[in-house]
Amino acid sequence: MAVSTVSLSLDDNKARTRPADWQTFLYAAFECGINAFEIVGRHPALIEGLGLAMQAIERRLVFVALRAGVGPARDFSPDGMRHLIDSVINRTGMDYLDAVILDDPHSEELTPYALETLRGIRQSGRARMLGVGGQDDAIDAYISTGAFDLLRTSFSLTSGWKERLRLKAAMEHDMGVIGYGYYPEGLIRAPTAMPKSSLFGGRANPLQGVGGYAFLNNTHGWKGEELCLAYALTEPSLASVGVSADSVIAMEALAAVSERDLPPGLGAQIEMARFGADAKAAQSRRA
Repeated sequence: MAVSTVSLSLDDNKARTRPADWQTFLYAAFECGINAFEIVGRHPALIEGLGLAMQAIERRLVFVALRAGVGPARDFSPDGMRHLIDSVINRTGMDYLDAVILDDPHSEELTPYALETLRGIRQSGRARMLGVGGQDDAIDAYISTGAFDLLRTSFSLTSGWKERLRLKAAMEHDMGVIGYGYYPEGLIRAPTAMPKSSLFGGRANPLQGVGGYAFLNNTHGWKGEELCLAYALTEPSLASVGVSADSVIAMEALAAVSERDLPPGLGAQIEMARFGADAKAAQSRRA
């Protein structure tokens, strides 16, 4: 099915404690053109609110994925996953989930019997697709098995060869790909200072800031997070990029990024920043 380029992660939120709160929030998402959602939280208000919102739209027009194994109470056992899937389907009133995505399973966490159980759930139609996500090296092995239909993987303007090779491997196995982590933690606190002027009116150092990520917070009309999201959306192998939003206003701003083009010259700045970071990393290794 066609999914929106921006998908919304639904995590527990202290500001939305009633099903009606989530229903209103999801109606706003529909109005923004978002039709792809990933259930992360487990609060009853979230699950029931999703069920209420789904009554207002044709089921086939919305993509709903469930992320399994989230939080400290990770349970990839056959009974645990079966109970989780059935519980969400029954409490939302949906007939099926579009996908069940396993959250960063290590090689020893998912037994052959558990994988066979998931295949049976897919065959029964309770979950139409199986996905796997995370950054552990075990993900590469899971991709190569051909047992999964979806990959959930990090991708951002700082992604290197490892992430890009993972995208290529997923495409070779006919997997759909959902991106996340488009705004790396290290860039959220990127320096904002522009080059200072000298006493004579010119820049004291014309190359100051070149090769860094200061432009994220100094591009007119853009926020750093919006630029990072816009860059991730240019990656053709990503079917959608997952975002999180605490408010309707924040969600609307992120959804609107899909309709905007990257500012001219930003691609070159990104490549220079990546080149500078790679050079520093290589120098550190030599040291």
